[in-house]
Amino acid sequence: MDTTCKGAGLFPHPPIMVPEIGGRELSKMALTIETEEKAMKRMVESGIETVVVISPHNLCFYDGPALFIADAISGSLSAFGHPEVSMELSIDRMLSEAILKEAEPLIPLHRVDAAEAARYRRSLTVDWGTFVPMYYLLKAGFQGRAVMLSPCFSNYELNEILGTIVERSAARLGRKIGVIASGDLSHKMAPNSPNGYTPKGIVFDRAVMDALKRRDKRPLTSMTDDFIEEIAMCGLPSVYFLFGILGKKKAEMPYISHEGPFGVGYGVCLYLPEGGEPEKPESDIRVRLAKESIRHYLETGKLMKVPGGLPPELSGKAGAFVSIHEFGALRGCIGTFLPCYKNVAEEIIHNAKAAAINDPRFPPIVSRELPDLSISVDVLDTPEPCEEKDLDPKTYGVLVERGARRGLLLPDLEGVDTVKKQIAIAKRKADIGEDEPVQLYRFRVKRYY
Repeated sequence: MDTTCKGAGLFPHPPIMVPEIGGRELSKMALTIETEEKAMKRMVESGIETVVVISPHNLCFYDGPALFIADAISGSLSAFGHPEVSMELSIDRMLSEAILKEAEPLIPLHRVDAAEAARYRRSLTVDWGTFVPMYYLLKAGFQGRAVMLSPCFSNYELNEILGTIVERSAARLGRKIGVIASGDLSHKMAPNSPNGYTPKGIVFDRAVMDALKRRDKRPLTSMTDDFIEEIAMCGLPSVYFLFGILGKKKAEMPYISHEGPFGVGYGVCLYLPEGGEPEKPESDIRVRLAKESIRHYLETGKLMKVPGGLPPELSGKAGAFVSIHEFGALRGCIGTFLPCYKNVAEEIIHNAKAAAINDPRFPPIVSRELPDLSISVDVLDTPEPCEEKDLDPKTYGVLVERGARRGLLLPDLEGVDTVKKQIAIAKRKADIGEDEPVQLYRFRVKRYY
């Protein structure tokens, strides 16, 4: 990657990522937000002067991509009920015109100013595909200018060529750029998707994230039009653009994540020029311990021993749950509500192995899945007796007990938004009848990613 390009990556754009819209729902995509915040901060720290954004939700043309020209372009999230959440981007006219000139003999690149947009009964605006990732770049402290593009959906190769044109134009001007390839992946990757479900959604997301990890777009080129239409995506043209930006130059990827809490795939990655002081996103020690426990068991068939040199907070006792997701879908979750081992570290090691291998709802995890797993660890406070009025499904987990039967549900779970639903699910897990009385306990958790 040329040194004029200081960072380039794929970033999702669901409006629910913006706190004013997402509210409590943000906790369900914590991994995506954490990775995006780190990536945007790193891009700002690299000293970018201009950010180049390609969004599939601006004015798009059948025969080629488009570039939007003005001194400044503004927009808001009024379409999502929040007109007060707005921004104005100063446009880098010099770089925009250089890109148009460079593209002229190579690809049909539409030049869209206010008059041209009006021909299509549109106005120049910061669409939500641009707005959401820019929200996080501005939050990270970016104060430069922007170039705004939209891709072509009829010929993905044109977007890749456009990426090479942008990179070459920036290099000729000596402009330090960052690149945002805005796009969501499959919109049908889980049964809870509002767009429907197909198992091919996860196949698509896996292929895209693997292609980005390997810097190899060949698996994407074999996808048929019928397959792409069935999985319902908007981000593939932007991924091709990103490959054009990267070219064959050496780059490193310090940040990458994927999840799909609402049935839509959110992939995040950032490439930096090789030698750009990359840093891996540092997960919490508890999560690293859980990952290593799973890896060790898959490689040796034996439970790992508690390593030395752990911090003091892992020497105490507490119940712990380990949850495993793969491409946004639950892949295993097992834990203990009261401590069963001599310290928290040992609790996590045992429960991580059990979640990966012994959760009866899923087949055991195998080694090839390891790179695609995201893991969280919940450390539980001691459950305390309570009444129904004392519960809050966002704040407290619940334990129901009737004789020797016990059922537990962690707090802040997707779709569990009432106390009655929380108790009903916990009862079902313990095979307790809906009308059978139970002793209730509540507990708080500290969740680590």
